[in-house]
Amino acid sequence: MIDTDTSGRLTGRLSWALRLEVAVSNRLLAYTPKAETVPPAQWRRIAPVVRSLGFMAVAAGPYGPDAIMTPLTRLVAWVKAQGLPLEPSVILDQSSVERFILVGCRDMTANSRRTCSSQLRRASEALLLDQLGQHAPIRLKATAAPVAPYPPAEVAYWLIWAQSLPTPAQRRNACLLFCLGVGCGLAVEDLVYVQGRDILAGPTGRALVKVHGRRPRTVVCRYAYEELLLAEAAHIPTDAYAFRPDWQDRTSKHIASDWLARYPRIIGRCDSAVLQTQRLRTTWLVELLNAGIPLKVILKASGLGTLHSLSRYLVFLHDVPEAEASDLLRGEAA
Repeated sequence: MIDTDTSGRLTGRLSWALRLEVAVSNRLLAYTPKAETVPPAQWRRIAPVVRSLGFMAVAAGPYGPDAIMTPLTRLVAWVKAQGLPLEPSVILDQSSVERFILVGCRDMTANSRRTCSSQLRRASEALLLDQLGQHAPIRLKATAAPVAPYPPAEVAYWLIWAQSLPTPAQRRNACLLFCLGVGCGLAVEDLVYVQGRDILAGPTGRALVKVHGRRPRTVVCRYAYEELLLAEAAHIPTDAYAFRPDWQDRTSKHIASDWLARYPRIIGRCDSAVLQTQRLRTTWLVELLNAGIPLKVILKASGLGTLHSLSRYLVFLHDVPEAEASDLLRGEAA
């Protein structure tokens, strides 16, 4: 026998769940896409299919109607335009979703396309399992191999190259790219936002670089590159970007590689490898690890969040002779 309090709680929960379901249903039925997303005449033809998929998607999770209806509308409209049958097994097939993201989303910004891709992939996986009993295909993911650091001879080569380019602007861009990479360990997403005011002369001649963005921090430049970095920074206005100040799209992933590609005859080759910003950062990290600098100091300077992020670089560390390893493990006498 259920007591009065328990019965009341159950009734309250059922009532709340029912109200929530009604509210979700009302939002699904009231949804109408913007005209620039799908024209009204086209929407009237596909609305029943979209709403049906919307009900199934919300029931299977993980998104509510406000998040999933617009991506579903775009997907259904694209599937119909391809002349494919408007059936859940076709619309939600992984190949349909993949093709839509690749071809049907070209008018969207990169961020919107990524969001739409994530929403449709997860909704597709949930719906295929919940409604059709199909498991999403297994995604094979290879272990990412880190790029190797530059050996000392190549570091010297690229330093000479950076200081020997024909024009002052070219030399400044090359030296800053080099110093901020191998001297401060900045990734491309870090160095593109460094401005003149962010490169400072600290105590005893050291160079400090303030990093903004996703991983804000202050980095002390390595001794070998601080003089060159400060010399080049002296010519940069405080409110101007240090690297490629004329480049408008600071979010571009190709801001450094595009600039380097302009000088194939000047850059040349060095052991079949061109200059890469990622290898400059790896060189900096491996040098710090080989120097025995405390891991917490390295993590803070690099902007990395966990020790696991450093594990990929272990293959590049120097071997320690057995006698030296034994002395290190033993420690000093008290």
